[in-house]
Parts: sequence; structure tokens; C-alpha cells
Amino acid sequence: MKRRLLVPFLMGQRRDGLARVCELDRHDWQVVQVDECQATAIADRGEQMRSMGKVYGRLATAVRDIVRAGDVPVSISGDCVSSLGMLGGLQQAGRPPERILWLDAHGDFHTWNTSQTRYLGGMPLAMLVGRPDRRRDNRDAIGALRAAVGVTPFPEQRIVLSDARDLDPGEAEAVAASGLVHCEISDILRHLSPAERLYVHFDTDVIDAEAQMPALKYHVKAGPSLADMGALFRALRGYNIVAVSVSAWHEEKDVENRAALACLELLRELEPEPQPVREPVKEPQKEPQKEHAPAPRRLRENAYAFQKY
Repeated sequence: MKRRLLVPFLMGQRRDGLARVCELDRHDWQVVQVDECQATAIADRGEQMRSMGKVYGRLATAVRDIVRAGDVPVSISGDCVSSLGMLGGLQQAGRPPERILWLDAHGDFHTWNTSQTRYLGGMPLAMLVGRPDRRRDNRDAIGALRAAVGVTPFPEQRIVLSDARDLDPGEAEAVAASGLVHCEISDILRHLSPAERLYVHFDTDVIDAEAQMPALKYHVKAGPSLADMGALFRALRGYNIVAVSVSAWHEEKDVENRAALACLELLRELEPEPQPVREPVKEPQKEPQKEHAPAPRRLRENAYAFQKY
């Protein structure tokens, strides 16, 4: 059974608007609450990293408990760094994935050395695989974040990145030189095995659907459509998916909840189709056989007399 988690945070900062998902979906959602993290904007980078560690550590605990109960966690969060909490929870439960499918218009493979903006949201995949990443003062802030969450690096050779059509200078070279499998959406299934434990991470900006989903973050043209993603998710129904995480949209710009509803519909595509209920086959009723009444005694005696003479 799938258990749903809502993480109303963006890079350690509260985003309560994401809670609308709970009202739009028929499933029950467990909201990951962190009472000590209430700020909606954090200017200090160190404080933000500490807040992220608390949020994703709490997510890891929730994921661990769900997996130990025999269920599959599905999360929606404000950013891709939440993948640290998802992977950490799977590892802590003793059920780590054997393969990760990372769906994103971007590479998310920056480090402090390659990033010009130092935006943490461009680094989560590099964080996930444990890329060496020290600041100028030689502080391993990313390593400290991983330790706070309780996650260990995942082998980059076991990650399929698609389609990552918008790579920055420095990042593109890092992806090309890595062990990541970087492919188009149409080639994904060639690199997956249905029997492997698969963790699917899905950033909604991988979709090129600005008209249908105007609240998407960092829209990039020339990507897969909603229909393309729906077809991929239906193809994955028979795979051994152990976790799904979604990086969300600009919830404050989501007019008529169009992005939220489209995302929820895509998640439903991962669900197996309900099997039709078959009516039990009714056995045709047999007509009761008529019992023949014994011949009257006089007739039997007459027949005997006829045979005698």
C-alpha cells in the first residue's frame, strides 16, 4: 500500500500553501511537521542548512517507519533536496533502492566549485552521490547535512538521469564525466529492470507544459509533455517501486490548482489498474428427474399371466 507524505517546506523554509494537496486528493496525507522550523525566509546560509537537516531528518524517520510497516512512501515537497530524506529513510529501514530514476529538466549536479549562484537547489543529485564538496574555508557543509539527515551516498552508476535538457557550464562536464546514465525519456526503460528496487524522483519542471501548468518552477522548453510522462508512469506500473518523491511547483502561483491536480493525476498513473470484478459463474440448474410410479399390481399380474400362457 502507498502511504503519502506532504513536506510543506522549500529548502528548510515553510511553504504552507502546499497543504492544499491534502484537500485536492482523495487519499490521506501525513504532513511532516517540524515545530522548531517555522521561518518562511532564512537569510543566513548556515541556519538554512541546519533547518534543512531537521526537516529532511524528520522526513527520513517518517519514510523509515512507513517502509518498516511494509508500505511504499510517496512524498511531495517543495524541493529536490528532500530526496536525501527519502533515501535516508529507505536506508535506515534496511530496504535501500537498487536503482534511482531521477526525472528533472536540470541536472541538479552542481557543487560549490561549479555553481556560480551557490544555489543549493541545483546540487541535490551531487549531494546524493557524495560528490566531494568543500567551501573555501574547507568546511564540509554538505557532509554535515547528510549526517543530520542520516543518509549515506548512493552509487552514481546506479542512477538514471532524464532528461536533464538544461545543464549549466561546469555541470554539463560533470555529468558527462560521471557514472550517471543520462538519457532521453524514451530510452529510460532500456536502463531499468522490473525486478530491481526502484526509487523514482520526479521534479515537475521536467514537463514542458507551461500552458497547462503555469506554476511550474524553472520551465524549460522542448521537454516531454504531460501525455509523455503519463505513458512513462503507466509503463512503470509493473516495476518494483519502493519510493516516489515529487518536487513541487510554485504553490502561491498555482491558479485553480492546475499544477497540483496535474501532478496528482500523474501519480495515479503509477497505480495498477483496478481489475474488473468478475461475477461468479452460475451452474445451470438441472431439471429434477421425474420418478416413475410403480405399475399397478393388477397390470403386473396380467403381464405375468400373458407370459405364462
